[in-house]
Amino acid sequence: MRSKTGKFRWIALGVGVVTIGVAAAVAFTRVPPEPTAIAAPLTLNIKIDPPKLSPPKFAETLDVTTFQRGNLHTHSQWSDGDRSPKDVYTWYRSHGYAFLALTDHDNRVSPETFAALERKGFVIIAGEEVTMWAEGKPVHINGLCTKKTIGGGRFNAKRDALLHGLNRVHEQGGVALVNHPNFDWALTLDDVRVTRGAELLEIWSGHPYVNTEGNAERPSHEAVWNTLLDEGWSIGGVAVDDAHHLGLTKPDVKPARPGKGWVQVFAEKPDRALICEGLAKGRLYSSSGVTLTRIRVTETKLSVWPKEEGAVVVFIGAGGKELAKMGRGPEGDATYELRGDETWVRARVALPDGKMAWTQAYRVVR
Repeated sequence: MRSKTGKFRWIALGVGVVTIGVAAAVAFTRVPPEPTAIAAPLTLNIKIDPPKLSPPKFAETLDVTTFQRGNLHTHSQWSDGDRSPKDVYTWYRSHGYAFLALTDHDNRVSPETFAALERKGFVIIAGEEVTMWAEGKPVHINGLCTKKTIGGGRFNAKRDALLHGLNRVHEQGGVALVNHPNFDWALTLDDVRVTRGAELLEIWSGHPYVNTEGNAERPSHEAVWNTLLDEGWSIGGVAVDDAHHLGLTKPDVKPARPGKGWVQVFAEKPDRALICEGLAKGRLYSSSGVTLTRIRVTETKLSVWPKEEGAVVVFIGAGGKELAKMGRGPEGDATYELRGDETWVRARVALPDGKMAWTQAYRVVR
């Protein structure tokens, strides 16, 4: 463009300089840039191995040869038994028991009250059957190793009754035993689930009216135990007498006699504190007539030594599945070795006459 002085004006455009005349127009054409090559995606040949799990093993190991035999559920004339507490204690003491928890209904029997009946090799454990009624059904929980009477009563719901018994026992630092779910078909599996945190569950009873084996509609007490174990509970299974009759009974009454079901606590001697600790931690096996002289758990094996000839040992796992079945080996033991797919394992030992013993369930970890 010409200026008033007749000279050309210079215009700077970008990185170049262009002279624009009066009679001419300059057309600009954008030149596309040279195409840039696109690199191919980088492929990494990296192999990722799945995480390696350590071999399965039992969560705890033990080797026990000393046991203290005791009963956790029986009655005297202080509730609905037919003999005095003195007579009941004397019967168990004279029949080779190391301890007894007398569990009268809503009446804690203090060990101190009958301390004169204790002997070397026999001690008394505090006990009470906390006796409740809800939804037209009996709801019972034994309080063991407690400090004072709890008492039961009537409740609108079984859930409330169960929590009353469980919580009151634990408030005293005691051991809670859930009694006979199938007695009068009182407790369903869902009812029992309310008691999570209880240390013990009755899986076998000598009482003739508690329906230990269940029926077509209700699982056995042992099957209930299996389900709770599958759900991750740490709860011990126990056998009891629930004895009421030391004397004669009426012809139309099936007697509930002593000496039918018991526990064998892992303890070096009949000491009240050691026995209560064993009950609290499930360190025991249960029996309706079978004697185990040794129980051993290594990292990968569960072994039991039945005393009686003809014993058959069934090892049981999740869902109540039979993992293995065998008799005693040359060393007198029956041993199960972990395969790798177990979550827990326990042993049930049976004699030809139907008497049995049950170990606790031992957890498997990886």
